[in-house]
Amino acid sequence: MRDKLLSSLVGLALTGAMVYAAEPTIDYSLELKLTYTGVLYQSTDGVNWTKVEGATSPYYVPVEDAKKMLFCSKDEEDQPGDSLIPGENATIPLSGTVSLDINWINSDSTFLMGSPKGELGRFIDEAQHQVTLTRGYWMGKYEVTQAQYEAIMGKNPSYFKGADLPVEQVTWYDAMTFCAKLTEQERAAGRLPEGYEYTLPTEAQWECACRAGRPTALNNGMNLSDGGECPEMDEVGWYYYNSKINGEKQTHPVGQKEPNRWGFYDMHGNVHEWCLDWYDPDYPDSEVMDPIGPGTGSSRILRGGCWSNEANACRSAYRGYADPEFDSSRRGFRVALAPVWVKNRTITLPGDVELDMIGINPGTFLMGSPKDELGRKNDETQHEVTLTKAYWLGKYEVTQAQYEAVMGKNPSYWKGADLPVEQVSWFDAMEFCEKLTEIERAAGRLPEGYEYTLPTESQWEYACRAGTTTALNNGKNLSDEYQCSEMDKVGWYFGNSDETHPVGQKKPNAWGLYDMHGNVKEWCLNWEGDYPTSSVTDPVGPETGERSVLRGGCWGTYALGCRSAYRNNLSPSLSDYGCGFRVALAPVK
Repeated sequence: MRDKLLSSLVGLALTGAMVYAAEPTIDYSLELKLTYTGVLYQSTDGVNWTKVEGATSPYYVPVEDAKKMLFCSKDEEDQPGDSLIPGENATIPLSGTVSLDINWINSDSTFLMGSPKGELGRFIDEAQHQVTLTRGYWMGKYEVTQAQYEAIMGKNPSYFKGADLPVEQVTWYDAMTFCAKLTEQERAAGRLPEGYEYTLPTEAQWECACRAGRPTALNNGMNLSDGGECPEMDEVGWYYYNSKINGEKQTHPVGQKEPNRWGFYDMHGNVHEWCLDWYDPDYPDSEVMDPIGPGTGSSRILRGGCWSNEANACRSAYRGYADPEFDSSRRGFRVALAPVWVKNRTITLPGDVELDMIGINPGTFLMGSPKDELGRKNDETQHEVTLTKAYWLGKYEVTQAQYEAVMGKNPSYWKGADLPVEQVSWFDAMEFCEKLTEIERAAGRLPEGYEYTLPTESQWEYACRAGTTTALNNGKNLSDEYQCSEMDKVGWYFGNSDETHPVGQKKPNAWGLYDMHGNVKEWCLNWEGDYPTSSVTDPVGPETGERSVLRGGCWGTYALGCRSAYRNNLSPSLSDYGCGFRVALAPVK
């Protein structure tokens, strides 16, 4: 009886629906079916193309939309050439389905590099100091994988095999070759921003990205509870106590642990990451800008620790290092897309005498000295200077062997091939530069728009400071105006010499320049004149004058006269056995 009642009610409902239903309508839409291979792009003008995110073939487009749009497909390695935009993260296609994610790091990033003295596991080479990176850059979101390495290099040297495992068993030179080939590919594709290239990050760039603004031992805001095994590491990295697979310690696929606040994965553990710098155990102990490490060395920096390290070696501040020719299953790398660093040059003079030149990148610095600097003179008014063009500066003061190779004579009082040339006037130094320009132009080695000359006073001080703001370029101020221990590491002066010494015996500055303090005073291009009191760009000094600038002090100068900011001057026609020079390869004025 109940079943029959339900059937009757259903029938009544259907009858009611038929009586009161609206008139039927037909709803339809037309779509364009796109079948393609590779990556789909769309454009409204045929010039500016954007990737259709998430599109797969076949792809359907409403006809009304299709009327307004143009579509094309490209292979992944042949995408439309839109240059990357600073400030935005990016994904770079390498080949097939392999791509490379890079994250942007802003310019003017300032952080404390190194570790506080109380940090558990700290080593003596981690002296804490403030670093400012004045130019933005990109860095790999992940360590370079085996799939990525093989896409660029055509081979996979790794001991632990897996497409999404970090590549390892690569030397520093292998990593740099990868970067060079990637730069070449991206430049051909039109995606490389002007003035940038793929390279390894500097040690400072690496630590800035790793810390992501955090001062703690790990970038998750944690310090270590133990230098060996500690739970704080488990969240962020693969290390000795958590890296086993089937009973064997090894690398793990990238990106499995938590990223830091800027979206970088595996900065702690998995594989050691090669950096650009040579290793120097002595950090500066004052603020520096854009440090790139020493000019020479025997070991390259490795950062981040690896799958076989204990926790203390995976800290943000930990500094590993190794011979750049050696590989290991513990060593990989992370790529950077960074402003181009001017490469150093070696010039061969007549008689096979070599002249080493250090590349100096554009930048901004405070020229002059603060009012409280010991030994300060009134003509050192502190002001901001911006140098917009790269240049090269002699790694050493011009030696007697170099001077004789170009000029055919040696006027020096103290004789020695590797001693700095002295008893040269400003005119003598400029004649050397002119002759060297002629030699290099004739040999076809002179960069277009450049010539050999003396550095301007601002170029000299910028290079001397190498990012420091202290009286000396080793990050030290003077403890005494006349004789002080702070000078002994960096220069020959009144307190430790009574004659010139072979170049390059003292400690270089952070950019690899030797003897910027003491040995011989160095002629500059400028006439002597008052400093400006506001910011200036590419200053060249007064148009005329009677005395030319000398910088750096000499073997017979008190400590105060060897400071980075100290200014000396002399008639350009005069010379003495404290006057020498350092050559620059600079844009033609």
